[in-house]
Amino acid sequence: MLIWIVILGILGLILAMAEALIPGFGIFGIIGGACLIGSTVMAGMKYGFGVFLIMVAAFILLLLIFIAVASRKKDKFVLKDVLDTKDFDESVLQNMQGKQGITVTTVQPYGKIEVDGKQIDVCSEGGYIEKNKMVQIIQIKGKTVVVKEIV
Repeated sequence: MLIWIVILGILGLILAMAEALIPGFGIFGIIGGACLIGSTVMAGMKYGFGVFLIMVAAFILLLLIFIAVASRKKDKFVLKDVLDTKDFDESVLQNMQGKQGITVTTVQPYGKIEVDGKQIDVCSEGGYIEKNKMVQIIQIKGKTVVVKEIV
C-alpha cells in the first residue's frame, strides 16, 4: 500500500504542475488534486491521523514553494506590454492612387513606402520590391494600399 501512496502523491504533484504550466481546461488539475487527496487519505487510513496531518502540511508547503517560484518567473509568462495605438486614419489615403513614392523597407509582399513625407504600409502587386526603389500606388481598398515597382 505504501507504493500506491507514493505513486499517487508523485503523480498528483506532476499533474498539478502540468496544470499550472500547460493551458487547458483543468483536467490535469482535477486528476492531480484527486491523486493528492487519495494519497493523503490512504496514508491517513493506513498510518494514522498524524501522518495524514504531516502529508497535508507537506502538500501545502510544496504548493507555497511552487507559488513563490512561479511568481518570480511570471514575467516570462505574462505579457505586460500594452499596445496603445490609434486607429488608422483612412483619410490619409484619399487622392493617393497614382502617386509615386520610395520604399522605406523591402516589400515582400508587405512593407512601407514614403509618399509626400508620409510613411504608409503597403502590399506589393506581385512580388519582392527592394528598399529604396520607386513605386507607384495602383490600388487602394480600405486600408490596403497596393503598389508596383516603377522600372
